[in-house]
Amino acid sequence: MARDRIDFCYSEALICDNDLPTPDYKLPIETRLVKSLRVWRDDPGSQTVKDEIGSLLEWYICECIPYGPTTLGGWWSDGVIYLEIAQTAVNAFNLIGVTWVDCDGIAPFEIDAELDPIDYHLFAKVTFRIGMLDDLRRPKLIDPRVDALGVLEMRPRQNRDWAMAVELTPP
Repeated sequence: MARDRIDFCYSEALICDNDLPTPDYKLPIETRLVKSLRVWRDDPGSQTVKDEIGSLLEWYICECIPYGPTTLGGWWSDGVIYLEIAQTAVNAFNLIGVTWVDCDGIAPFEIDAELDPIDYHLFAKVTFRIGMLDDLRRPKLIDPRVDALGVLEMRPRQNRDWAMAVELTPP
């Protein structure tokens, strides 16, 4: 009889544990990025929030690259080294920057992100662009000695000129 009571208490404790909020570090990257952009929207001068967004973008870029062409198969972000954030509408942002790709070089990126006004955990839509193309239209990396602002000045202006340009929407 005492064993039944212990099992019941243990099960009840598990239910109570499930009611606790999930710590931020266990949330998906997209959810954390959406949350940080909402915080930045309310305090665009916060360097701490901007740094957090840059850190999250490293991982978000890694998650987006598999949706692109196979020519980027070996690419991954190894850290955002420059970031500019602009709010373009109440729930829309333009993020441009430069990221390390592997340890081989750097590449510009540009992300247009729309927050979902109903679901506070997801983007409504993201247009993700990364990398430049060489003269043969193959993805190329930029020498890391090039200044980040110089890389941004060289970045493509049309989707067809990026190494990868894709629109991502929730299922």
